[in-house]
Amino acid sequence: MVNTRLKEGVHQNDDSPPAYSEEQLKLMQSQDLKYINYKRSTELKKIEKLKGSLHLLEGEEKPKNKHTFFVDSKKEAKSFDVAKRFNTHPSLLGRTYNRPTLDMLKTQTYQSGLDQDTVQEFAEERKKKYKELSKRIERERHLHVIAQKMEMKKLLMDKKARKKKVADETKEMAAVYKWMPQRKR
Repeated sequence: MVNTRLKEGVHQNDDSPPAYSEEQLKLMQSQDLKYINYKRSTELKKIEKLKGSLHLLEGEEKPKNKHTFFVDSKKEAKSFDVAKRFNTHPSLLGRTYNRPTLDMLKTQTYQSGLDQDTVQEFAEERKKKYKELSKRIERERHLHVIAQKMEMKKLLMDKKARKKKVADETKEMAAVYKWMPQRKR
């Protein structure tokens, strides 16, 4: 599209805005809205995939685990040893995932596979994944707000409908309007 023209040997900028009908504007905005919704749905799919791979292990909002053991008597309940029941070392009881047994700890192959560098690399990798997850959640929330604002802008283009503003627009949400009932003929 050419925005300049030659007039008497001098370049002139053509600043006239393109004239679009109201219907064309609605169509363009609906296409933009569809693109935003498409991007939002892809972000949601990626978030679900990340959540599935992470299992939200060792997150800040740890779910309260509840493991119930049933015993026959009160005496047995008082002398109950969780480490003995899980067949693991007492220092590993806090681990909710991949808890090794005493037999696994005795074998040399298991201990040689878990050196400090490997554990640290896994922790860094998990930290990166959680950071990516939080960024994707924030991006999805941002796209949701944009979609709401675009939808409201599209609804406000209808000049015939009477509306009343209920709440102002903020960074976190679109403006809220209440439409007056319209008589159906």
